[in-house]
Amino acid sequence: MRVLTIEVKPGDAAEVATIQVNGMPIAGKRVELPDDTKRVHVSVTAIGFQRYSKDVDLTDDNTSIAVKLGKRDSKRKRTLAVTLGMGALGVIAWLVRRR
Repeated sequence: MRVLTIEVKPGDAAEVATIQVNGMPIAGKRVELPDDTKRVHVSVTAIGFQRYSKDVDLTDDNTSIAVKLGKRDSKRKRTLAVTLGMGALGVIAWLVRRR
């Protein structure tokens, strides 16, 4: 049996992370795989963090990987810019029609 251990950092991402190996969700941070497994696809998602997705080569019976998830930018920043931009366009259109 081969064992793959996935360590998710930072800690607040690890608390809410969903880990999938070959498309199947796993409970915890370890998964046992058949001996003939050479490569697996690992994906990690956590609310508020960027997604991690990568193929991992299993070189020995115990393989560990460290996954560092970066913070994801808030959608509010983009929404505010679009709202202000659309508001400005509305004012310009109103001024043009008023002439």
